[in-house]
Amino acid sequence: MGSKEDFRVAIVGGGYAGFSLARMLDNHVDVTLIEAREAFVMTPATLRAVVEPDLLDEIVIPYDRLLNRGRVVHGRVVSIDPGGITLADDARIQADAIVVATGSRYAAPFKPQDDNIPSFKHTLISTAKQIAQSDSVVIVGSGAAGVELAGEIKVAFPGKKVTLVGDQSRLFPMYTEKLHKELTQRFNALGVTVSLNSPVRNLKQTSAPFTGQITLANGSVLSGLIIPTIGAHAADSPAHELPGVRCEPNGQLSVDSWLRPSRLPNVFVLGDLAATGDGMTIVAIGKHVPWMKRALLKLAAGQRVESLQPYKGWRIPPILVPLGPKLGVSVVPLGKEGMTVGDWFTSKIKGKNHFIPRYHKEFNR
Repeated sequence: MGSKEDFRVAIVGGGYAGFSLARMLDNHVDVTLIEAREAFVMTPATLRAVVEPDLLDEIVIPYDRLLNRGRVVHGRVVSIDPGGITLADDARIQADAIVVATGSRYAAPFKPQDDNIPSFKHTLISTAKQIAQSDSVVIVGSGAAGVELAGEIKVAFPGKKVTLVGDQSRLFPMYTEKLHKELTQRFNALGVTVSLNSPVRNLKQTSAPFTGQITLANGSVLSGLIIPTIGAHAADSPAHELPGVRCEPNGQLSVDSWLRPSRLPNVFVLGDLAATGDGMTIVAIGKHVPWMKRALLKLAAGQRVESLQPYKGWRIPPILVPLGPKLGVSVVPLGKEGMTVGDWFTSKIKGKNHFIPRYHKEFNR
């Protein structure tokens, strides 16, 4: 093999993990990013866009200016082998290393349900209209998306009845209890009703909002626009078909210490697909991508990836939970349990603009 610049890396999936890695490698190796959709969607910002639909065009960004040296190929990967990948149209992309970053699926309208960007936009706009026209909104699921959505709706529509339903005893039980208490205080001040320890008996669907009612385990009946925000599941991927893979219940793939899911030594997984224990978050990607860049540059230099320190995830994963543009609570990885910080920090880092200017810059817009 020649120089590093001749080392061929194929990245399957152009979500946060895939596009970030492609950008980091662009000036070092021969990068091909394969993505079925015509544009990147800032999925966390959809929680703001359903109350500010004018943001929609800002959170959908074409890939055409992403890379300077590398290339973006639009297509669907159907198979992976040690020498490269094959697309649905039988086109072949040869590669010395392959990284699969096909992300996760989630309920509409917060993630595209297929490869059709116009359909995604239509669904989000329709949901925004439903929210604006509903007197009562019931959010089922008290994870990050549900909590943020409750805040976004109540801040945008103070007179609307907003109820957040969760089946756990407190918000974010994996974090210090202070996060739960601070969020609960803000919800009380905003007028959001939080119903925890409340499993839902008859949730009609989990894939999209619907108008109707639900019954909680205690017999309470809630009605209005029901919005499911129930856990992400790793998207189906050609990596699931590799020899020797082990799939977790949430669709993630078990990995070795160097983020490899199978017996193929030059195939890696990244982001929501990788069962690293970091969670399916952009924060996790902040650890995955720099490590993967170092591993691939070692390979490009003719070294063994095993000579690199094994991947080590977050001891305490940071979490940013804005409740609209100005309020929110976050945990940063300081101290034994993490440090809980409030409105100013959360707004400054995420809540004010949901990283939209940052990603426009990264896509060279």
